[in-house]
Amino acid sequence: KNLTRLMTTIETSQADTTGEHHSPGAQTQALKVLTVTPRLPSLADPGSMAPAARQMRSVVAAGVEMDTLQILGLPMIKYLQCLPDMRKRARYADVVHAHYGYCGWLATAQRHAPVVVSFMGDDLLGTRIQSGRTTRFSRLMVRTNQRLARNADAVIVKSREMADVIAPHSCHVIPNGVDIDVFRPECTDKARQQLGWDDEAIRILFPGNPQNPNKGYRLADSVVAGVRRVADRPVELVALWNVNPDEVATYMNACDVMIMASMAEGSPNVVKEAMACNLKVVSGLVGDAREMLGGVEGNIVCQRDADEMSDAVIQLLDGPESRGRDALIERKLDLASVAQQVIDVYRRVI
Repeated sequence: KNLTRLMTTIETSQADTTGEHHSPGAQTQALKVLTVTPRLPSLADPGSMAPAARQMRSVVAAGVEMDTLQILGLPMIKYLQCLPDMRKRARYADVVHAHYGYCGWLATAQRHAPVVVSFMGDDLLGTRIQSGRTTRFSRLMVRTNQRLARNADAVIVKSREMADVIAPHSCHVIPNGVDIDVFRPECTDKARQQLGWDDEAIRILFPGNPQNPNKGYRLADSVVAGVRRVADRPVELVALWNVNPDEVATYMNACDVMIMASMAEGSPNVVKEAMACNLKVVSGLVGDAREMLGGVEGNIVCQRDADEMSDAVIQLLDGPESRGRDALIERKLDLASVAQQVIDVYRRVI
C-alpha cells in the first residue's frame, strides 16, 4: 500500500548513517540532503507528518540522495540527544533540510552545510485554544522561529499568511504537493460500500481531531445542525481522525462535502487532497483557502459563521460537481512539480 511504500523509501534512506546513498537521476545525482524531521508516519502511528513524508519521497524519486534523521526520544531532551548524530551526518550533506521549527534550531547547530527550514503551520501561526486565542507558549515559539528564519540559509513556508509572519525576511511559498494517483475521484457508491455505509445519508467530512480546539469541531457541528433543518434525509458529520492513511481518499470520495472550520492553518493539505478527489469544500477564511478554492467551481470560501457556512453547504449539495482536480493540476501542486520547486531551493543555497 501507499504508506508501506512510503515508509520503505524512508527506511532505506535511513539505513546508511554516513549519508552515502545512491539514487537514480542524472540531473540531481550529486545532490545529497540530510532531512531532519519529527517522527514520520508508520502503520501503527500515522501521526501528522504524512504530507512531509510524501514530499521527501517525491524528492528522492527526482534523484536526490537523502539521509533522514527522525527526532525520537524523551520530550525536551530528545533534540540534545540527537545533536551529535546530526552534526556527524551533516558532514556528508550538501544541504540540511529541517521540517518544523524545533528541527530547524537543531539543524542550525552545525556549520558543515547550508540549512533550509520548512515551517509547517503552528510553528509560525501559533496554537489556538477554544476561545480562538493563541497560547502564551506558542507566541513565544513564534517569536523564536522568526529569529530562526533570519539565521537559516533559506526558508520554505506553506502560505502567504505564514510568509507575512517572518516579513521582511524573504522566503519561498511552496505548499505541500498532493499524490494525484492516490487522491483521485472515484464512484461515491463504491467508496461507501468499501466503508460499510449502506444508507442514503448526506455525509459531511470534518478533517481533523474533534478534540483539537483549533480545528473548529463545534462550528462544524453547528453547520451540520443548520443543514439538517432543511435536508430531506439524514445528515451525518464524519470526523477524519484515527483513519488509516490508505483510507483517506476513500473517505473523501464517500462524502458529499467537506467543511474546513479551523481557526488557523498554514496550507491545509486536506483541502488540496479534497480538490484532487473533486470533493466539494466549504472553507472559512483560513490559511490559503482563498487562493486554493477561490473561483473553483463546486467550492465556496466564506466567513467562519455557522449560518453562512450552512447556506454554502446547502448550495453545494444542489450545485454542479467540483472542478478542484483540474485547478490543482493547473497550479502544479502535484508531488512531482512541488519536488522540483524544493530542489530548486536546495540548488540556490548551495
